[in-house]
Amino acid sequence: MGAVLVALMVSTAVHAVPVAPPSGTVPLAAQTGLDNRGHLIRVGQPGDAGFAFVRLENGVQLQVAGVTKNLIFYGAGIVRVNATLGENYWTAPSLAVIGKPVAVKFTVAETADTLTIASARLRIEVRKATGALRFFDAAGKLYTEENAAAPQTLKPLTISGAPTLEASNRFTLRPDEAIYGLGFNGTDTSNRRGSDLLLVQTNVGIIIPVLMSSRRYGVLWDTYSQMRFKDDAEGASMWAESAPGGVDYYFMAGDTPDAVVGEYRALTGQAPMVPKQAFGLFMSKERYKTQQQLVDVARAFRADGFPLDYIVQDWQYWGSDKDGSWSGMTWDPTRYPDPAGMVRQVHDLNLKLMVSIWPSIGNDTALARELDSHGLRFAPLHWISKHARIYDAYSPLGRQIYFKHIKSGLLDKGVDALWMDGTEIEVSSAMWNAQDNIRDTKALGNNALGDFTRYLNPYSLLTTQGTYDGQRATSDKRVFTLTRSGWAGAQRTGAASWSGDIFASWKTLKQQVADGVNVTVTGNPYWTQDTGGFFVADFPGGEKNPAWRELYARWLQFSAFNPIMRIHGTNVEREPYLFKSLDPAVYASLLKTTQLRYRMLPYIYSLGWQVTANGYTLMRPLMMDFPDDRATDTIDDSFMFGPSLLVHPVTRAMYHILPPPAATIPGEYLRTPDGQPGLAGQYFEGENFEKPVSRFVDAKVDHNWPDPPLAELPAGLSSLSHFSARWQGTITAPEDGEYEIGVEGNDGFRLKLDGKTVAEDWAAGAARYKGATVSLRKGQAVGVEIEYYQIDGNRVLRLAWRRPSERRALGGPKAALDESVETYLPQGAGWYDFWSNDRFEGGRRVTRQVPLDLVPLYVRAGSIVPMGPNVQYATQDPGAAYEVRIYPGADARFTLYEDDNETYAYEKGARATYDLVWNDAARTLTIGARRGSFPGMTRQRALDLVLVGAGTKGGMAALPATRRVSYTGKAVTLRF
Repeated sequence: MGAVLVALMVSTAVHAVPVAPPSGTVPLAAQTGLDNRGHLIRVGQPGDAGFAFVRLENGVQLQVAGVTKNLIFYGAGIVRVNATLGENYWTAPSLAVIGKPVAVKFTVAETADTLTIASARLRIEVRKATGALRFFDAAGKLYTEENAAAPQTLKPLTISGAPTLEASNRFTLRPDEAIYGLGFNGTDTSNRRGSDLLLVQTNVGIIIPVLMSSRRYGVLWDTYSQMRFKDDAEGASMWAESAPGGVDYYFMAGDTPDAVVGEYRALTGQAPMVPKQAFGLFMSKERYKTQQQLVDVARAFRADGFPLDYIVQDWQYWGSDKDGSWSGMTWDPTRYPDPAGMVRQVHDLNLKLMVSIWPSIGNDTALARELDSHGLRFAPLHWISKHARIYDAYSPLGRQIYFKHIKSGLLDKGVDALWMDGTEIEVSSAMWNAQDNIRDTKALGNNALGDFTRYLNPYSLLTTQGTYDGQRATSDKRVFTLTRSGWAGAQRTGAASWSGDIFASWKTLKQQVADGVNVTVTGNPYWTQDTGGFFVADFPGGEKNPAWRELYARWLQFSAFNPIMRIHGTNVEREPYLFKSLDPAVYASLLKTTQLRYRMLPYIYSLGWQVTANGYTLMRPLMMDFPDDRATDTIDDSFMFGPSLLVHPVTRAMYHILPPPAATIPGEYLRTPDGQPGLAGQYFEGENFEKPVSRFVDAKVDHNWPDPPLAELPAGLSSLSHFSARWQGTITAPEDGEYEIGVEGNDGFRLKLDGKTVAEDWAAGAARYKGATVSLRKGQAVGVEIEYYQIDGNRVLRLAWRRPSERRALGGPKAALDESVETYLPQGAGWYDFWSNDRFEGGRRVTRQVPLDLVPLYVRAGSIVPMGPNVQYATQDPGAAYEVRIYPGADARFTLYEDDNETYAYEKGARATYDLVWNDAARTLTIGARRGSFPGMTRQRALDLVLVGAGTKGGMAALPATRRVSYTGKAVTLRF
């Protein structure tokens, strides 16, 4: 290259900035030598094609083909890879990474074609021709490699007046490799192989730019703009619209997937302990409308004996959604006259209160006025209130002001936890759609760190960081926050994410099961979702519809094995005790499921300590425990809950099977008024056809605007809210008989056949279907006109039918009731059916009957599962006996953990642990000596030891003890 490379000392918290050669530098000859800091340097050897490198204190800097590439060690198994064109345009520290480069012993060696950098745990080969990297473990096994020919592309851009880079980098994955992560995208599959995903926060999308591979490595991209992950025949690529630091990722290698998560946490922060009660049940709805209603519901739970730990106050407790009080951290004095008294009443029931807050702040609040005095709210008005604006969480001062008012208005009243809604950021009614959120978020302008093109995705991290920092500085109570979005590093803020305002359906439930693990596998351990679906549009009558009640019961069974168990939604009443008389079978299922969760609390809380202390993951894709079992690569409907439990939620109806949705009418049966294929349409600005803007022809009417994958706005429309449209033409019947013709859509729609309105629902709301029957002859053309308006929420419209032959088939003989579920049990382990204790070998599928009150649950042989008593709240009866179930077939170890359940005293050593160790060959259980103590600790606890075996009864009821031990903290070994 003919120029000296200058060593780069990477700052601990800022993005690396490659240093240009100092002016007046004299080029070195083509030889090896030392730079002016004494570091090894080699420039321009024959055949290098412009390759040069310099050894740095914590890594190596390369130059090849005009690209400057830095490889910096952040641990023996962690290396940061940063590629630029010689300049880095970040102006602020990394938001996600708080780890620092580490002084790792490493060697540098080269051949004619490669440069090799090796630490004790990681070997990296660099292709001199292109700078492409290959990553190996210490024994020489390949983890993965960058694309050999084109590892990255970098394109200089200017956006909002600031220089940046459009960047992408490419990996070549192995054919038998499974990859997980990137957060929740609402997909039907867990394994990301073959995916094409636009990575943008939405109402129902949690983006976390981390991938985990079955080959025991992970990659964290430290970029904040919109991104796109694509895995196809050309390899796996990650593209970023605005990457001021160029390609910037951390490669993390480990002996196990858990070790990789541990390295991610070393980079981005550990997950602190949450209150023990956060592992109990949360009851939430949209919304409790008065102080008295909320307290009455809390009392009803206790009166019914249904376990509960948190009750949640959703939005509008501050006042109307149409005034300027929106999320000002104040209470409507009419409906909530004594919030502090309300909290005391909740606490007297041994419950905690979580309260909803938003980043949108009402104009007529003290919080807004203080933020505005510093220019810390963005200009666009919130789409619901029209009297609120979003605050700038990218500003440290903005975060401090925001928290100050949270403290005075909520926390000082006794509120225990914050529910931070709309953190993706919710700018308009288009927050369900990634492309719309890109447009609307960019329209906010600049934030305190720069333009929103480069800082599009991490708003939630900043706002939860602000509330976490504020609470840690003012209280010793553990922080627990629920947020609708997430990002790398969010785990360090005590934040759990949830999957947004989802729709009630079996398909949605399947997506929660398949994709929830793609949040937790990234190192963000706490995730949840709306049990029963937030919107319940496809089940007329809501809670009175037995089909929805069946779905609700099965959904709660899944939720019981989420890190956070939570009920939430609108449209229907869903407090479990309401079903006691409405549907006793459903009530019995809900109660049994919740009691099982509470009995599992010693197991769950102890694993919560492993999350904090050892980088563990509670809800896990099967890959994490069985990375070499390729059969798990296509398993999307089951997961591990801790090291012992395999959970297979039921995700199909068994008792109330609804007919399949009416099919979209194919274009071959549609004609425009002038005889062309399809239907003629016209868009209008405004929801009442106020201003015609464009005409079009649809081959079929099946819209989810903007239609995938990345379509632009329909011609002439200025936005995808407050518009209307009309379609006209004819439908030609392909057969004789009675048809059902209808429209599925959100907001307002009506359907006319031959000029007569046959289906209409002209009101804003979630997507639903309405149709009508009509008799037609084969070849008959019937005139059709559809009118539609859109005002908020998602944007769906579909013209559908059931043909006569399809309607006859629906009325035909019904299949016999099938209550069975087939489950794959991974190889390399034996398994017990939790409910029966039947034993199976792994590497096979097993089938069992699953009545409404039972979820398929299997326990890994070589497990110890501690269980507690039936309680009404998580911290009730702290001295109760534990039932310790031992599942033989392999050695087992479990560490029981206890602390005060509530404060951060555990960080100072106020905690206690003891190990339970099963030796399968010797058939002995060793209960180790207790380590540590804390005020109020139970010093003597009865342990009812149950050795599971042939003839042992299964299930959640207490089992007869094989042995009982009164444990006082001294080690003891028992032989069975």
